[in-house]
Amino acid sequence: MLQEITVTETRKTQSSPYRESHSRKFDLIHTVLHLSFDYNKQHVLGKAVLTLTPYFYDQKVLELDAKNFIIHRVALLGKDTVSIPFTYDEKVIRIDFKQAFTKKDTFNIYLDYTARPNEITQEGSAAITDAKGLYFINPLKTEVDKPRQIWSQGETQSNSGWFPTIDYPNERMTQELYLTVDAADITLSNGLLVYSKNNSNNTRTDYWSQKLPAAPYLTMIAIGEFAETRDFWRDSIEVNYYLEKAYQPYANLIFGSTPEMMECFSKRLGVDYPWEKFSQIVVRDFVSGAMENTSAVVHFDLVQHDSREHLDNPWEDIIAHELFHHWFGDLVTCESWSNIPLNESFATYGEYIWNEYKYGKMAADCDFDENLKQYLRQKSAHKKDLIRFHCRTQEDMFDVVSYQKGSRVLHMLRNYVGDDAFFAALKLYLTNNKFKSVEIHNLRLAFEEVTGEDLNWFFNQWFLNHGHPALDVVYAYNEQHNTVKVTVKQIHDTVELGVYKLPVAIDVYSNGKTTQHKVWVDKAEWTAVFEADAPIDLTNFDADKQLLAVITENKTTKEYEYQLDNAPLYLDKAEAVDAIIENKPEGLTPKLEQQINSLINHSFYGLRELGIDLLMALPDTFHYVFEKQLVNMATQDPKASVRTNAIEALSELETNKFEPIFIKATQDSAYSVVAAAISALADKQGNTALKYAKGYLQTRNKVFQMRLSSVIAQYGTDDYTNYFQQQLQSAGHYAYPMLNNYIVYLKKQDSTMLLNAKPALTKWYQANKKSVFKNVIENLKTPYTEKYNEASNALKSKKLNEADKIKWTAQQQAALSMINHITEITND
Repeated sequence: MLQEITVTETRKTQSSPYRESHSRKFDLIHTVLHLSFDYNKQHVLGKAVLTLTPYFYDQKVLELDAKNFIIHRVALLGKDTVSIPFTYDEKVIRIDFKQAFTKKDTFNIYLDYTARPNEITQEGSAAITDAKGLYFINPLKTEVDKPRQIWSQGETQSNSGWFPTIDYPNERMTQELYLTVDAADITLSNGLLVYSKNNSNNTRTDYWSQKLPAAPYLTMIAIGEFAETRDFWRDSIEVNYYLEKAYQPYANLIFGSTPEMMECFSKRLGVDYPWEKFSQIVVRDFVSGAMENTSAVVHFDLVQHDSREHLDNPWEDIIAHELFHHWFGDLVTCESWSNIPLNESFATYGEYIWNEYKYGKMAADCDFDENLKQYLRQKSAHKKDLIRFHCRTQEDMFDVVSYQKGSRVLHMLRNYVGDDAFFAALKLYLTNNKFKSVEIHNLRLAFEEVTGEDLNWFFNQWFLNHGHPALDVVYAYNEQHNTVKVTVKQIHDTVELGVYKLPVAIDVYSNGKTTQHKVWVDKAEWTAVFEADAPIDLTNFDADKQLLAVITENKTTKEYEYQLDNAPLYLDKAEAVDAIIENKPEGLTPKLEQQINSLINHSFYGLRELGIDLLMALPDTFHYVFEKQLVNMATQDPKASVRTNAIEALSELETNKFEPIFIKATQDSAYSVVAAAISALADKQGNTALKYAKGYLQTRNKVFQMRLSSVIAQYGTDDYTNYFQQQLQSAGHYAYPMLNNYIVYLKKQDSTMLLNAKPALTKWYQANKKSVFKNVIENLKTPYTEKYNEASNALKSKKLNEADKIKWTAQQQAALSMINHITEITND
């Protein structure tokens, strides 16, 4: 048994409160909701019946979460239904039964209420930007190009904004929902649609039932004019896709891999998809990227796209992520938000499992590498435990630690125990804990039962601590004896983080043969000597490229070149390319030329992109050696991202002769390539770029418009205020960069255009108030502040004649007037 890591007491001193699991006084067994909707007031008219029993101890006071309701009646159902008194503080309904219920008692509470979710003010998170629970989109149909919709978002504890419940992740209930809607609307909820009944007033009531228990935050509804496309998994489980009617032709293009994903995950985990159906719906203005509601996933509207947009991003990762949640998060749910990595780390790792199965390890590693980079880039994340019992709010748990870092920790765990044990342990974990809530130790115990090992050392080190190791790896070769001495120093703060125990593979390459040594790096300074039969060409520390660590090595360029040629993994080659680039090659050796050609002609697109990176790191005079290859990649490569990178590389060459290629690329099938081509033209000739940009002003793709608007902001002289206002209205998650480009554009225009833009910009800001948006808009003051200061300084001179006084006073007053106008845009 390996020794546990000691966590010092000083590290545990926290300013944020301890976030424990909710104490369960009652067990919420079942919820029945009868709902209709007032679009004018944006209210939910609800009648709820909740079936409960004391969890263990006798109870006579019931507390139900209900945010900003109007409570019309509360009653205890039975032979004689009687209204019962209650108190309500706008957040919690408190019912004192006077007489205690025992755990042998089961009772039904009836509530007649009006929910007012649009009037709730509750802080969201980086992942979930708002927390009202239920949203009316374009309720009065005043926005021309936006459908009227209603949809819910329950995570973390927001569903109590539209129905009364015990709103905690360690609660579970079955449910029935009766949704009365306009006859033309489609509804979606959890479970199965049992029946639909047409009513006499041009409405319809849909009855949805989910017989399997799930946490209240996973309850969902969506209502609107959607087009449904039907599919199946194993010919028995419905797999349906809901899109706006204009996008129904692309439903199978977008979601068609779903049944294959379900089969992949079911077989890999040894646990079949556990829910009654699997539906996916795309809604407008969603407050997150997607949500894994049991059997009914909600996606934000970028997932809804056409065949041209599909070339740049098929959104498979997000589809896989939400589907994997149906095992990790839905079937087995974290008991507290402190344990949210048991949901989100797994779902993020589900993306890797899908990519590995569908596209191979090289593609999976290429995509997965970004997770490590995202975590490492956020320095503040390095101080956060993965399982975090101390946080400001539960919303703070939704970050790169719970998602990206956690997925990398699972990858290390898989690497350590091996594939067979990893997936056997997951099967045991899911089977033992199905329809239950769990904490991190449930996962550890499952792995220990399968492997027979004490794994406290791993879980304490990675799940219950923060940070990561920083390693300095030095290779000392003895050519006479064909040995290499490997020294690994843990150069992070070992007082704070401890000395890591790192199971790692070291590959030794010699005379065309690779020998792998599995070792434990478990000292602050660790050394080992490895011997070969012939001179050693390369020693590759962390040969599986699985460590979550910052690693520096004393390899030479020659060793990295050998690694690039001979080490098998994508990450081996990416590491070698990065190192060669960092060493700044001074010229083009025959070896380097051969390696670049090998990369840019590789069958895997990620290596072709590395090849472009490597050749562009050469001094400018050598770029033209690969001019023909770059042109070929820019025009003919089958992968849009490679064509994009090649065009960006060509744009860096100091010549105008590629302009015809850029112009031709403005008609490329992929928007990313078109955007790169227009940007390349802008680098050479702004007016030419603007000419081709104008042809795409009505294109819906938001990522494309974000890049296009940058060109317009930089070179546009005509009135583009309507364009920017339209883009802002539909920008969604891309509102910040779009607003920033708009402000760059407005700063270059005269005051008349700014005043004309003011009403629409004010209206947009007042509907989307955020401090980051306010700060961007405040930048409009810069040129006027400069003019005001210039005039103020000039007016201080005692030598001014009357005409100059009038001129400078007018400039000062005009500038001040514009500053006041800009202030009015963001006034509360």
